[in-house]
Amino acid sequence: MISLKEITQTIDGKLKGDPDLRITSVNSIDKANKDEISFSVEDTIDTEKVKAGALIVSKDSKIRYPNLIYVAHPYAAFARLLELFFPHRRFNETIDPNAYVADSAVIGKNVSIGIFSYIGDRCVIGDACEIHAGVKIYHDVKIGKNCLVYSNVVIREGVEIGDNVIIQPGAVIGADGFGFTRLADGTPVKIPQKGNVVIGNNCEIGANTCIDRSTIEETRLNDYIKLDNLVQIGHNVRIGKGTAIAALSGISGSVEIGENVIMGGQVGVADHAKITDEVMVAAKTGIHGHVKKKGIIAGIPYQDLSSWKKSYAIFKNLEKYIERIKQLEKKIKKYEMEEDK
Repeated sequence: MISLKEITQTIDGKLKGDPDLRITSVNSIDKANKDEISFSVEDTIDTEKVKAGALIVSKDSKIRYPNLIYVAHPYAAFARLLELFFPHRRFNETIDPNAYVADSAVIGKNVSIGIFSYIGDRCVIGDACEIHAGVKIYHDVKIGKNCLVYSNVVIREGVEIGDNVIIQPGAVIGADGFGFTRLADGTPVKIPQKGNVVIGNNCEIGANTCIDRSTIEETRLNDYIKLDNLVQIGHNVRIGKGTAIAALSGISGSVEIGENVIMGGQVGVADHAKITDEVMVAAKTGIHGHVKKKGIIAGIPYQDLSSWKKSYAIFKNLEKYIERIKQLEKKIKKYEMEEDK
């Protein structure tokens, strides 16, 4: 149990209420009990229905409630409390005797490696890394400090990963890029993929996501990039700091994505496209060519959101418009026939 005073200090908030109230856990606002804490980013909630012991709210909130903690970012503060009440537990504390670690590998302090994992020649694993069961790390891989690699991840040769990176189960980092040419008779011929993948600090790679190695240069993800599950990043892609890409999106080869870009699910980006900083991409958008100014885009091919909404309104009513045109054509034809008499 933690007092509201301690919680307020932990999340750098300002308390209005009982500092000695003891909190046992965190919960959603509609399920929290009197000994639990929740949060709200809106002032429109019906507090009569809320049973939580305390609420975390924005610093300018107008909510009236017995115990409130005011913070700059309620959701971020709530996330910190989730870590406080539900601290991470290591999958294993040491290097399992049934894991393979090459003699030439350099393993940092306080590193744990799960059963049946493989660490190849000349790999460097930074301090406090946690590698779960069945992870395959090929030779010459460099992983920074405090990284968490879940089961069945494959990291191919030469990949470089920064500090504080989380890689969810089943992700494949550094597989061959989709590079082929064709002979005169149309037979496809593989182009060897001899480049690299470089991932910055504080990134998270979703489950079963694939990041392909480049042909001769590097596929690069800068700091604080968040990739959802089942995302495909093609060879030689460059992604700027703070960008987030939702599930089932596909980024083709040699695409350049700016900083703080947000992509919804099932977005497709054609090869060699360039997307500038701070663009928001609606789900299922298809991007061909360059996006040169920040804003919200949607549709296939993409257009700015307001234009897309107008186009969609027309498309949705297309049957009505066609029927109306047919009726007008009949009236015009009838009028022309009368004129000819």
